[in-house]
Amino acid sequence: GNQNDFLTILKDNGINTIRLRLWVNPANEHSGFQEVAQFSETLRNMGFKIWLTLHYSDTWADPGNQETPAQWQDLDMETLKDSVYRYTKRVVLDIQPEYIQIGNEINSGMLHPLGNIQTENQNFLDLVREGCLAVREHADDTQIILHFAGIEGADWFFNQVSDIDYDIIGLSYYPIFHGKSLDDLASIMQSLGETYDKSVILAET
Repeated sequence: GNQNDFLTILKDNGINTIRLRLWVNPANEHSGFQEVAQFSETLRNMGFKIWLTLHYSDTWADPGNQETPAQWQDLDMETLKDSVYRYTKRVVLDIQPEYIQIGNEINSGMLHPLGNIQTENQNFLDLVREGCLAVREHADDTQIILHFAGIEGADWFFNQVSDIDYDIIGLSYYPIFHGKSLDDLASIMQSLGETYDKSVILAET
């Protein structure tokens, strides 16, 4: 029955990092750059670290939805790569997150159709690489996360991106979709970490 501000409750109970989604040009500015930048400042003033999830879309990105932002939809590949680099650079310079995801649940790639992992594999790798490069060149201390939904197929996916410079393997794990065996989850997380020499985190559960 003791009421308090939600963020204060989190802080008092040991939460140290807040994960925020960022959309490029959302319909109503919710989860857009200004809102996320302002909220990040509020969080940082309370002592939280910031974990930004760049969807590279104007709305939700997930394995079934990787829609290119409206303003980027007619770009050729080279211009799209440049747009990813410049956008990511702006984000890390202005918000300075401790952690950043280059894409959200990018099982099927990102920025479809040009970045579809099945039909345009090299394009996909090039786009992810541009995002990671923008972070490396402008935010030395920011840890880069690549994020896969589920555990089945995760080894295949992280083998695809094994030549990319990133720091942390991120996984979504929802028992209703991905199986209820925590032993399997633990085994796969350990295997991924050892195989690719990365830290592994559950980005969503």
